[in-house]
Amino acid sequence: MIPEELSIQLIEKVYKKIKPFINVTPLIKANRIIDDDLNTNVYLKYECFQKSGSFKARGAINNILSADKKDLANGITAVSAGNHAIAASYAANIFNLKNKIFLYESANPYRVIQCKNYNANILFTNKNKAFDEVKSAEKEGYKFVHPFDGVNTLQGSATLGLEIINQMKNINTKIDNVLISVGGGGLISGVGSALKQFFPEIKIFGVEPDNAKGMTESLKIGKPLDKVEINSIADSLCAPLHMPYSFDVAKKVIYQMVNVSDQEMINYMLYNFKNLKLLLEPACVAGFAALKKLNSSKFIGQNTLIILCGSNIDYQSWNKLVTN
Repeated sequence: MIPEELSIQLIEKVYKKIKPFINVTPLIKANRIIDDDLNTNVYLKYECFQKSGSFKARGAINNILSADKKDLANGITAVSAGNHAIAASYAANIFNLKNKIFLYESANPYRVIQCKNYNANILFTNKNKAFDEVKSAEKEGYKFVHPFDGVNTLQGSATLGLEIINQMKNINTKIDNVLISVGGGGLISGVGSALKQFFPEIKIFGVEPDNAKGMTESLKIGKPLDKVEINSIADSLCAPLHMPYSFDVAKKVIYQMVNVSDQEMINYMLYNFKNLKLLLEPACVAGFAALKKLNSSKFIGQNTLIILCGSNIDYQSWNKLVTN
């Protein structure tokens, strides 16, 4: 059962609240070439065109708008490999909040620049001490904006699901399957909770790299792992741990997890450049790789949505990945 705080009625209120600060991103039917390649009717949700470059802006904005002013008096703090850091920097900038943004030392230089463009106060960290440093910042009075857990973060992600529902209503079309990239699990739990309420029979496929499959393993043992071994080019999907709240929602909505290799993601980075003329980061194209890997005849004649969850990558980094 979907938690009450993620009901469509409440998500509609959240969406109305955050909408002035986000983009309504396009949902577009893919061309026949892509349909034929993937054996299904493909729809694409271009959340890569979101403010700050990813869906993360939704949760970051909702966290700030839902907080008491006194809780924001000393600013916000966040930790991320990149996309959430950019989103938190964007949110802090538009609301003129002090901030401590912890970025992994391995973060793509382009993402560092994007944070700086939003006047972020950047501190570099690593996966082993990141969350401890955030706790220290909290003790100093900074409000922690979680990248993938908590009611406000999941409500933000759920607005993406609501937006998809509205767009599919407009074209009088249902979704049979959806593929969602999984890092910490905040996207799939939020979007999945919304979609399940409108399309009860929808099959929600989570996608993780072979070398960062924390959700896959957590579902096997029935509890969120507090340490995940990660080693993938899809750094946006390399969450070092999972959390009870988002995991509890995710396990209610996920139909199946699919794991893809770095090479399969690279193949679809090139594929999307050829077919969509977009330079997309590995996490953004993981759904294509998963759908190809599933190669299910059951999808023929069905409508399958791939969420292009976000992309913050420069040409040099993209080119280095696809030519190695």
